Amino acid sequence: MRALVRIAGLAGLGLGLCVGMRAEAATADGTLITNVASATYKMTSGTGQTISYGATVTVMVATPSVMLRKVASPTLQASGGTVTFCISYSNSGGRASAFDVTITDAMPDNMKFIAGAGNADWGTSDGDGVVYAVWSTNGGGGWTAGTPANAQGGPVLLRWTIDVLSPKASGMVCYTVSVM
Repeated sequence: MRALVRIAGLAGLGLGLCVGMRAEAATADGTLITNVASATYKMTSGTGQTISYGATVTVMVATPSVMLRKVASPTLQASGGTVTFCISYSNSGGRASAFDVTITDAMPDNMKFIAGAGNADWGTSDGDGVVYAVWSTNGGGGWTAGTPANAQGGPVLLRWTIDVLSPKASGMVCYTVSVM
């Protein structure tokens, strides 16, 4: 798997910090793979005429191409202020769905998850296969449902799972925190 990472500061444009990532399969989308099977047989036992027959099939590789983009707004904040992080995701592949897409984000140290404010759907499914609800303070060794803990002394991981991300489909997950 190849990963392309792009980081661009957009604070001067009022757009926040943007981080993008794209993951691609080892075999490129649209690659043709040809497979040939053959059989040889004789018309009569022993010295009869030998006949060969071949069958060919071509398979086109269809791979999803999942892309992520993360934006923080604002990118400059005082203690007690709030920051909203949004992660947009898409499958730019035109032929194949991606399954069980898991997005994991580390809530920065000294941040407190704000229940409600932009997080009203935390812990629910939006009906399109996106499941919110899990967080971890032990590096993903165990996941907990409900309101995430404060991020002090180590990262709090937040995780979203998209059951099926169809070709050309996209969506976004956001959460709001206060600076402690």
